[in-house]
This record gives sequence, C-alpha cells and structure tokens, in this order.
Amino acid sequence: MATRVTQVEKDLMWELYQKCGSFKEVARIMGRSRETVSRYVHEREAAVNAVRVVIEAQNT
Repeated sequence: MATRVTQVEKDLMWELYQKCGSFKEVARIMGRSRETVSRYVHEREAAVNAVRVVIEAQNT
C-alpha cells in the first residue's frame, strides 16, 4: 500500500528539484517514484503561477 506524501515531503521535493533540476534525481534521493515527484512539483508550480497572476492583476 502506498504511503501518503506529507506537506514536508512536498516542500522538500520542490527545494530539491530547484537544486537538481531532475525529477529522477529527486525521486532517487527521496525514495519516491519519478511520477510522484513530477506531480507535486507541477502542483507547486501551478500554485506559484496562480499567485503571481493574482498579484500582477492587483498591481494593474
């Protein structure tokens, strides 16, 4: 049975991806699948981009 990904792990995935630039390398370090790392990194990028759009809209 798969274990849930905690918020701490999600944050660490994001940080490691920023340093390594590779889903495969982050997955190896964390003992998770490449697909899992990819999912949560993309989820974080979407959230960051959404915040950026809102802030830019408020500033115009």
